[in-house]
Amino acid sequence: MNALLRACRPSRLLPLLLLASSVFAQQTPAPLYKPSIVDGTRTHALMRKFERQHDTLQKNLPTEFRKDYSEIYGQRWKYIKSRFQKKEIYTPPVAQQYIDSMLNRIIAANPELKREQLHAFFSRSGTPNATYVGQGIIFFNIGLFSRLDNEQQAAFVLCHEIAHAVLKHSDKSIEKYVKNLHSSALQSQLKELKKVQYNRLSKLEDLSKGLAFDSRRHSRNNESDADSLALVYYRNSGFEPQAAVAGMLLLDDIDIDYIDMEKRLRTLFNAPQYPFQDRWLRKDAGLLGGHARLRLDSTLTDSLKTHPDCIDRANKLVAFNAFADSAEAGKPDVPYASIHPQRFDSLKKAFRFEIIEYSFAEDNYTESLYYTIAMLEEHPDDPYLIMHVARILNNCFYLQRLHRLGKKLRYPSPENAESMNTLAQFVQNLYMEEYAHIAFHYLQRYQDKLGAYPEFQSEITKSEGFIKM
Repeated sequence: MNALLRACRPSRLLPLLLLASSVFAQQTPAPLYKPSIVDGTRTHALMRKFERQHDTLQKNLPTEFRKDYSEIYGQRWKYIKSRFQKKEIYTPPVAQQYIDSMLNRIIAANPELKREQLHAFFSRSGTPNATYVGQGIIFFNIGLFSRLDNEQQAAFVLCHEIAHAVLKHSDKSIEKYVKNLHSSALQSQLKELKKVQYNRLSKLEDLSKGLAFDSRRHSRNNESDADSLALVYYRNSGFEPQAAVAGMLLLDDIDIDYIDMEKRLRTLFNAPQYPFQDRWLRKDAGLLGGHARLRLDSTLTDSLKTHPDCIDRANKLVAFNAFADSAEAGKPDVPYASIHPQRFDSLKKAFRFEIIEYSFAEDNYTESLYYTIAMLEEHPDDPYLIMHVARILNNCFYLQRLHRLGKKLRYPSPENAESMNTLAQFVQNLYMEEYAHIAFHYLQRYQDKLGAYPEFQSEITKSEGFIKM
């Protein structure tokens, strides 16, 4: 009994407790990131609400060329509806409350916006963009939000899309398109085509391409007009003026590809028992001529960017800020507005995972793997990222066995970033059994660190089973 009491004295008990705590810590893995669950009831209710608005809009179209207007507005609604149907909207309340707070602040500071019936939603798309699509609806892609530096920049993006709505750029584009369809110039071209004996079909196709309508795209003049009005809304809302300029400059190089994908692939998938093979990166010299590179001049390169003319647009913002500052000279300084900086940071982190998960859910396996590898460069020990790599490879094996993999992989293309082409070629080059072998040997190195996760055991067991098939 005395021996037991002596063993339980504080001086001897503390090391025992520390040892037990250490063992317990090793056995309890850190929480694994859990992707959000889309609130289907909410997205369906929103879709029905906007569908009723669309039906009302259709009843009030101009009588002249009504059929053409109806067709184009129908196309626009079909596009909007598809974004709700494919569960693209990020529905967790904390995120919606955040973007609503930002939108409400801008509206409160600019009372004329109250009549616009504006709605903003986070889109789960990884494309670094935001879009006003009509009917007062703004989609702010988490692929853009997650790459911004601060919420001031996010506020300017939102103001920019609000400006598109107020300036009715979508509706004006539709009106311009319909009127061009019935213009005397176009009718004359069609009459001339009737007289052509040779290549009439190809000439008609060329004419049709020139007339192709996309209500989601705005002209460069529209972008400049939206910037100017956006800065008015932005400054009225109390946000930091120079952050709008910094955000525009950030957009200028947001499409630049910084990932050395070949190096990353060789590092990730080189195992002692299953070394990396050069054949996995061999470029296909067939149709694309080994990723035939586009020779682009600076003007064309800018036109292919997600956000063109950003340097010029940033300079205009600088000039506007200087003019506005001089007009406000002498006014007392007030703190710049903020919404919830901590929430901004937490959403940024969550969104990077959500991009990966949404690409996977949309069957864009190459894209999902691309985002995962990019994030692993910053977080090499993250359990979700590590397991997701194997999850993709295991799914590739399974679907290849069923001859259903093709549609889920991206092919190399001259329009892709070089790192995306390298990854696309790698995934295309693998034989079916290699997907499983790479997944298994990749996971093996993390057995000690991640073995306590049931999801880890599931993936490594799955790949081991595929190898034995």
